[in-house]
Amino acid sequence: MARKTMRQLTKLLRDHRVTTPGAQATFRAAAVPGDKGLKFKLFVTINAVEYEAASNYGKVQTFSDMDAAVKYLAGCVETSTGTYSIPIETGVVLIKSIPADLVAWAASEVERLGVRKLAQQAIVNKLEDQLDLMAGWDTGNALQQAKYAEVVAQEDCVLGDIAAIDAEIARLTP
Repeated sequence: MARKTMRQLTKLLRDHRVTTPGAQATFRAAAVPGDKGLKFKLFVTINAVEYEAASNYGKVQTFSDMDAAVKYLAGCVETSTGTYSIPIETGVVLIKSIPADLVAWAASEVERLGVRKLAQQAIVNKLEDQLDLMAGWDTGNALQQAKYAEVVAQEDCVLGDIAAIDAEIARLTP
């Protein structure tokens, strides 16, 4: 696969658009194998040919976040629509290793989840304290209603997380 700098990719797409007006490049990101810091390489496909994004020095360009990757892509596409669909392939980089002793792992996981559940319950308690102070806000002015709806949504989300924790503890407890 050929490496291309941003300027080369721009020229390739510009040249392709001469014969195919409105042609678009497609993109994908792939995690750098073995890099647990989750850096990505970027690939750009123009006219059915895939190119690997390179720096101005000709080295494979890696990105530590998708913001930087999208900025690079925006530089390649002069007449972009502003919408970038980028499949992200991580392969096995993020897969957790399998514990040697599953029973001991399950016991420590139940303990860890118990601690997390207590922390989540403390968050629910704080949200409930806020809701107690918001009496009438559900029918108040627009700002009050928005704040009330946000706190209710947060509480629902955290309660859902507590239910997921309970389900995971039940699954791990024989």
